[in-house]
Amino acid sequence: MKRKLILRDSLNLLVLLLITIALSLVTLFLFSSFASHREDLAQRWAARGQATIKAGHPEQAIVALRTALSYAPGVRSNELLLAQALGDAGHTEESYNYFLGLWETEPGNGFINLSLARLAAKKKEVQAAINYYHASIYGTWEGDGVLRRRDVRLELSQFLISHQDLSAARTELLIAGGNAPEDVPLALTLAQLLEQASAPRDALTYYQKVLAQEPKNQQALESAARLEYQSGHFDEAHRLMEQAASEHETASSPEAISPDDKIMLEDSARILALAPLKKLPNNERTARILKARDLAKKRFDACSTQVSAASGLSSPLQTLSAKWAGKEATEGRAALLNDPAQQDATMELVFDTEIQTSKICGAPTGDDALLLQFARFPKAMEP
Repeated sequence: MKRKLILRDSLNLLVLLLITIALSLVTLFLFSSFASHREDLAQRWAARGQATIKAGHPEQAIVALRTALSYAPGVRSNELLLAQALGDAGHTEESYNYFLGLWETEPGNGFINLSLARLAAKKKEVQAAINYYHASIYGTWEGDGVLRRRDVRLELSQFLISHQDLSAARTELLIAGGNAPEDVPLALTLAQLLEQASAPRDALTYYQKVLAQEPKNQQALESAARLEYQSGHFDEAHRLMEQAASEHETASSPEAISPDDKIMLEDSARILALAPLKKLPNNERTARILKARDLAKKRFDACSTQVSAASGLSSPLQTLSAKWAGKEATEGRAALLNDPAQQDATMELVFDTEIQTSKICGAPTGDDALLLQFARFPKAMEP
């Protein structure tokens, strides 16, 4: 009987053990199946969230990504996508706080810092935005970090320009350009942004780089011509704009140069025809000085008559009147021809007249307007 009891108990124990093992295996299988199903659901919802972000439906993406994170909490890529979707949907504060939480665990991440910079800009926190932009530039990036950092620097430059911090914007653009390859689209972008940053000389340098690689690039030709004109380099401005107009005709472009550019082309040609450049033969230069003097004298007389009829001559006009009565306003051709100093004095009177009368009697027209433009850049007469 004792043996039977031991045998029966052993069999019962074995049966219980087998049942336990079977139940454990079933539980393990069910848990593995459930975990696999959760992972599969997380991936599906994450893929749906990413697709809806790309499709421009951030609100739907938020729901999908939150569902994905409920099945697989703590997945970094999904957390980043959710923070991005919140920002795209206009939930600026919530997105900002979400990215801040991610930033605390990875403060050197370039993408997170860039996202925080953009959100800070939306919140009108200018200095915070600038700080995050800089952190993004010097942060870590997956893939082509050099390209991404340059793009961030360009974005920062645009942000600084929009807030009138032009000096800082120029510095960022020059750094971006200094590390950049010889690339025409990039050089054009840098040139345009430098113009916006009130750095025309630097902008012109990049337009010239474009023209060195693509001499027929119409955008660079026209922009460089305008900058040369604004700097008083009328001969170079005329050459570039003439080439731009020629390229339009050669390319059978449906659009010719703009009306403003056409006026600039005509004005620069007329200025070059009027200007008493020192490189001209003495006879021709003297003739141009006399013509400019006649134009300025007529302008002075008209302005004096206008002002005198209203309130009497002002102090600047009185000073000019005394100068017009002086030697430089009465010397004949023969005297000017042999006296370079007197030629320069006469042109100073012409320039002074055009500048002062424009302030007192308003902007001139015709050749007087061109003389005024030339008067702003007297060094343009130099060889």
